[in-house]
Amino acid sequence: MKLKHEDRVCDTVVYFVVKRKNLTIDRIYYPDKDKRNKGPSVDRLIKCVRVEIVLEHTLIESYPEQIADRKMVANLLGPLRTELAAQLPTPGHYQLSIDVGAVKGAKDNERIQKALIIWIKEKAPTLKLGSPDVAPNHLIREKPVGVPFEVTLYRFPRRDGQFQINLQAPEDLEEKRRERIRKALDEKCPKLCKAKGENRISILLLESDDIFLGNDLEIAEIVTQELAVRNDAPDEVYLVDTWVHHWAVSILKDGPTFFPDIEDVGPYYLDPLPK
Repeated sequence: MKLKHEDRVCDTVVYFVVKRKNLTIDRIYYPDKDKRNKGPSVDRLIKCVRVEIVLEHTLIESYPEQIADRKMVANLLGPLRTELAAQLPTPGHYQLSIDVGAVKGAKDNERIQKALIIWIKEKAPTLKLGSPDVAPNHLIREKPVGVPFEVTLYRFPRRDGQFQINLQAPEDLEEKRRERIRKALDEKCPKLCKAKGENRISILLLESDDIFLGNDLEIAEIVTQELAVRNDAPDEVYLVDTWVHHWAVSILKDGPTFFPDIEDVGPYYLDPLPK
């Protein structure tokens, strides 16, 4: 049976945690999935030889509807990476940037893709190689014919021939990210605190899969600031990036110690469990 993504994330990090603590797993329970469960309703209850661990997982959005927005961008514009790789003038690489939420409601993906490819191939040769001396002649922002939203095409030095797609961050991105993190903590911390009881170790696992706007340092700083003013903070907090090939885990809280004062904070690179 194929593992769901969330289960892969939880179990991959569980094995990392027990290895880090030099523990031996006796059994793993899935209380949230067990209708007969009368104990702590958490994602994982890990019974080890000497200790029990309760774990909750949550996905951190960079802004409201980020997950849905990213999927729409990937479906609509993802094929352009293949179509335009090594097809544009060198030296330099190109970056297509679109505003957050711009693709919402867009229809006829194939027509939009073809229109963008024609426009990019037409405009790329006209751009200067990006540097302070040529700005703003290294970019062009337009609403191409046949495309229902504005895009910006950049040309930058190095990585010759590569073509990338980025989301343009909203001006209040940090504020929106803080709102999402605070909401996640409000939902998960009381639940973990109740499940912890007297002897268990409570762990909060934060996941970031935002290839466009994810920022581990900013997430870590916001999480530690928000946890510092709570009286129900979990014993340990981990941040895992799942948009990279080898998932990257960093430790944001370890007992009373917060990022960045944790020794060996990471990131640790893990091979995710198979699907």
